[in-house]
Amino acid sequence: MEKYLSQIGGYLIHVFQSAFSQLFVLFGPLLILALLLNLSAGITSRLSVRFWGRNLFLYGFGWFGCSVHELSHAFFALLFGHKIREIELFRPNSNGESLGHVSHSFNKRSIYQKTGNFFIGIGPLLAGGIVLFLITLILFHIDITEIFRFRISTAIFKNKLIFHQFLTDLWFGLNYCKGLVFGGTATVWWKSVLLIYILYSTGSSMTLSKSDLNGALAGLVWLVIFVLIFNFLTLWSGDFGDKGVAFMVQYISAFYFLLILSFVANLLFIILFFVLNLLKSIFIRR
Repeated sequence: MEKYLSQIGGYLIHVFQSAFSQLFVLFGPLLILALLLNLSAGITSRLSVRFWGRNLFLYGFGWFGCSVHELSHAFFALLFGHKIREIELFRPNSNGESLGHVSHSFNKRSIYQKTGNFFIGIGPLLAGGIVLFLITLILFHIDITEIFRFRISTAIFKNKLIFHQFLTDLWFGLNYCKGLVFGGTATVWWKSVLLIYILYSTGSSMTLSKSDLNGALAGLVWLVIFVLIFNFLTLWSGDFGDKGVAFMVQYISAFYFLLILSFVANLLFIILFFVLNLLKSIFIRR
């Protein structure tokens, strides 16, 4: 009896270890980047409104980012079988509390639809990366999956050499993109300007509302439960989960690079508009 209990305990520990590893690779960096992007986008937006004024910022730049924001909610809602009741891509109200919204409903008995709330909630962050991938591919013929070759794994925080390699590859990827976009022989000025416009518009809109965060958290709980159950049912016959994650990791790692690129762009915009607002306060007396 003690032998069987020991085997069951060992199996359960293996299940939790595999599930944690898979969840970390798939969503760990995403959650960290979501926090950083949410904070940086909020600061970028506030500094931008202070410099441009609310209406000029919203109708000059915010409309595009807001439209992408709401479309991302709608896309993932449809992908996970939710029913969309109403959608407004860009309709700012007078008090500035809402720029657009997507109203949707789902079957609360469906685990698939409840899990989808995670992706619906963080949709604006995912959409920002997708838009950046498409625009760099279309305008500059840059395939991000070919540039950033590092593969995310749990070993990144356990091994100094692997962590150093990650930072090296990240720095190379950022510099390589900068060189192609702004310093390459085939660079066309309007393409660079368009990329900056899109980075700025989407970057300042990659914020999550309280309802987005609550929905994402509820969906994440079901996602964790699903991964645990999947590993519990399949781990005894092979590492199907690990093999699936290993297949996806090259694309996931490249996507993380896109989000890091968006975050770096937001930091640069924060510095720029902080300086511009400072100069504005000095030279324009009210």
